[in-house]
Amino acid sequence: MKIAFALSENHHRSYIDDHFGRCNWYGVYDTDTKKAQYLENPNRYAEEGAGCTSVDYLMEYGIQAIVAGRFGSRVVELLKKKNIQMIIPEGTKTMEEIIKLYKN
Repeated sequence: MKIAFALSENHHRSYIDDHFGRCNWYGVYDTDTKKAQYLENPNRYAEEGAGCTSVDYLMEYGIQAIVAGRFGSRVVELLKKKNIQMIIPEGTKTMEEIIKLYKN
């Protein structure tokens, strides 16, 4: 399974960003290979539609779940249509902390 994380920085100890479409980075973690890659968000400065465009961008990486502090209403509808799980962590968490939950 591939999980995308909305991040403020490009490393596994970065905190989950509150803004899915406007975050600086996406971390993509593969639960099978245990490897991560970090992608700079090309849509973060878009005038509008950053979230929906980011969903399409991340689909190219085969993601099946996304972790972010919040999702806009249009993004929620798009993710539901594409059958992609949305995860909103309780409190402030890092990518590393969320990955550890998947390992348990």
